[in-house]
Amino acid sequence: MLLEHYSHAALARILTAAMLLFLGIFQIVAPRCFWGLSMYFKGAWGLSIGARRALDVSQRERLTRVLAARELAEGDAEARMRYVGAFTIMMAAVALFPAIPYVLPYALSCLAMAASVLTSYLHFRRATARRVAPLVRRSPWQSLPPIAMAATAICALGSAAFAIYPQFRVGSAIVVISTIALVAVAWRVALAPALLLGDDAQLEYLVDEHVRYCRVMGLVAQACAPPTVLVALAWATLPSNAHFFDGVMLIVALAFVAVMVMNLNPMRKRIGLA
Repeated sequence: MLLEHYSHAALARILTAAMLLFLGIFQIVAPRCFWGLSMYFKGAWGLSIGARRALDVSQRERLTRVLAARELAEGDAEARMRYVGAFTIMMAAVALFPAIPYVLPYALSCLAMAASVLTSYLHFRRATARRVAPLVRRSPWQSLPPIAMAATAICALGSAAFAIYPQFRVGSAIVVISTIALVAVAWRVALAPALLLGDDAQLEYLVDEHVRYCRVMGLVAQACAPPTVLVALAWATLPSNAHFFDGVMLIVALAFVAVMVMNLNPMRKRIGLA
């Protein structure tokens, strides 16, 4: 087989580069799949079983207007996501350089997406500051469940455990730093007060709560992805007698699955209007 001629490290680079290339192209071709507000109200994979299902026709029209106004206030998110896509494609090329840890380009692409998220919130905050003052200062735990933080810590610590091997020390340090940075962005978004334009306050508040939770959990999933990738690829190169790391791999995988379930499940949540 052709792949048998490559070392584990070379295969890891090729797989990482291919994944980043596909992701970057997808971000450019279909940016709304990563950032379109409407996807948070259709359920997973765009099915009509999400937040809209509890609304009648007139309420759905109100929701459409609220989402359109919010997207306008957030600025050109599609253009920002396409820039992220171009950056991700560049990172795919960088991942092929042997002198650069293969997890660094992936971690940087996740950070670029997080920066796009934060930029949208800063745009929206400036727009709302000119029209409606924030109602309350909420607890960040409304959008960032403690169990999600615990799962993220497990992923980060699991990747850090591989630092006992010299070949993984730089990669472990990179993913831990990127995880901390992504969690910091998620915390910043979760901590922000309610942001309303004031045209339809009741629905805007419900939309803000729903979108914030979905986006924060999306950031947490991005924070968990680089350490999970590192653990999976590093574990595959270890000798069969490294039983401790079998357990590390299992625990990290379970933590990542838990985060992904929390990330996708809110998209099925109904929005109910009085």
